[in-house]
Amino acid sequence: MKLEAKNVESPEVKRSFEHGSLKQVTVGGMTVGLAVYNPGWTWSADVRPLAGTDSCQVAHTGYVVSGRLRVRTDDGQELEFGAGDAHSVPPGHDAWVTSTEPCVVVDFYPAAAAVRTASCPCGIELRIAGDADVEHLIAALREHASASHGHDLTSEQVAASLA
Repeated sequence: MKLEAKNVESPEVKRSFEHGSLKQVTVGGMTVGLAVYNPGWTWSADVRPLAGTDSCQVAHTGYVVSGRLRVRTDDGQELEFGAGDAHSVPPGHDAWVTSTEPCVVVDFYPAAAAVRTASCPCGIELRIAGDADVEHLIAALREHASASHGHDLTSEQVAASLA
């Protein structure tokens, strides 16, 4: 481990969706994500079409800076988080903003040493560090294949290409 700092305003990974955005940096063996979910944001409407899964398959450990977020797990557990709440959410969930102000969340993920890659039939290769963001890698490759080549790849096809 070394003394290190990175600013999320210069992210290594940035995603935008209709009702929000996510910025990520990796520092000290951890990936730190800053998510801004605007009123009206739901995982099922904003992210599911990109992820191609029925529910979010990423585990989250984080802290709510402002706003409110409600989470329902696939097994029916439900909990709402607000400003000041630290939380842990297992894979297999949906989430939505319940406040009239944006919900700002800081997430922490272990940064695995291994690099995961997925390839489009055109030869382009997308990469992530470890397994923490596989669903987003799959979504990005599906979006690339559709927008650039008119290919409709399934999540399963992309997952099969993961290395």
